[in-house]
Amino acid sequence: MDNIFIVGGAAIDITGKPESICRERDSNLGSVRIRVGGVGHNIAKRLTSLDYHVELVTAIGSGFHGKMVRESCENSNVSLKYTYVGTEHTGTYIGVFDEDGDMLVGISDMAVLDNLTPKYLSPLLPMINESRMCVIDGNLSPQALQYLCDNVTAPLFYDPVSCAKSRRIGDRLNKCYAIKPSRLEAGFLSGKSCDTLRGIYRASDWFLDQGIERVFITLGDEGLYWADKNGNGVISIGYDETLDVSDGRDAMGAAIIDGCIRGCSTEACAHLGHDASTIRLDKAE
Repeated sequence: MDNIFIVGGAAIDITGKPESICRERDSNLGSVRIRVGGVGHNIAKRLTSLDYHVELVTAIGSGFHGKMVRESCENSNVSLKYTYVGTEHTGTYIGVFDEDGDMLVGISDMAVLDNLTPKYLSPLLPMINESRMCVIDGNLSPQALQYLCDNVTAPLFYDPVSCAKSRRIGDRLNKCYAIKPSRLEAGFLSGKSCDTLRGIYRASDWFLDQGIERVFITLGDEGLYWADKNGNGVISIGYDETLDVSDGRDAMGAAIIDGCIRGCSTEACAHLGHDASTIRLDKAE
């Protein structure tokens, strides 16, 4: 079985969605959900459903929320063998979505991941470098991201997570094999306006010029943009109305990673991401 290391976030997600148009600065009727999430955790669960052995290197607390993370990973056969467990509270994310399921605002508290220091990660390098791919996300500290970029020899797949965290990787983008930002994150990283497809092309060219081999930019309801040195394109995507957008994007990321490992073309990887983004994990299982 192929091994994949994921070094990134696992958190308790608290999300709210209004029944109708969301009125700011007011209490809205709607639904609230509490579950285990985090980009690293979500991608890990998808990859184990694709028959990979996944080591999730994250950081959690020792309380009830940490127990929720451990149980979620255990139920999905995600290994936490090398995860840091401390006395801090487990990472927490609060997200408010509009009536269509698109994010209005999110607040992320992932300070516990600062415990994944270069000193903590150093003993894991030999195992990470023997894996088929190492997935890293922007929840990590700048020091951890840059250490991994400088020392990991396995292909690196980078998910920036958010604009606020995307630049933590510093000037190490050239160390990454593939990247999957949103259009906002792509614009923030590249310094190019991504309001139009022409802007997306410019940002994509910038990523390729940095040395990244495969670029995947999520465009919301406009689809998924893909590019490599041989070509580019856009695939239209329609998210399942029962699946929130963050679920769809992490499912997309896992499918793209699977395609990269199996040697699929960049365009084929994008199509795999499209197909996975509309399938609920409980259906996939």
